[in-house]
Amino acid sequence: MEHHLQAYFKNESDAETALAKLQRCPIRDARIDSIPDTDSNPFLLPALSFTTNSSPNTGIITDRDVISQADSSDTFHYLLEFYVKEEDRKEAVSILSKTDAHLDKEAYEKINKN
Repeated sequence: MEHHLQAYFKNESDAETALAKLQRCPIRDARIDSIPDTDSNPFLLPALSFTTNSSPNTGIITDRDVISQADSSDTFHYLLEFYVKEEDRKEAVSILSKTDAHLDKEAYEKINKN
């Protein structure tokens, strides 16, 4: 099974850096697009890497930390999207967690649930 992942970035350089790091992971159809200016940001959360027991390996996070909107001063202008196989998904998310990537709430919940 494949997963379609989308990661949001504040600038193109951060998106390009993340894509370069993802090249060591088997991904396909990767692309970076600019996001049209809008008055509000989608509900985004920092990309976190999860261990097999669904706990973030970057430290303990409470529900209040997770269910919080990105800082209102944060504006995301670039989207990196790609497909990754199920067996490589955790590695891809781990790579994203070491960048300035943010995921939308639905993607975050899918990753957290699995």
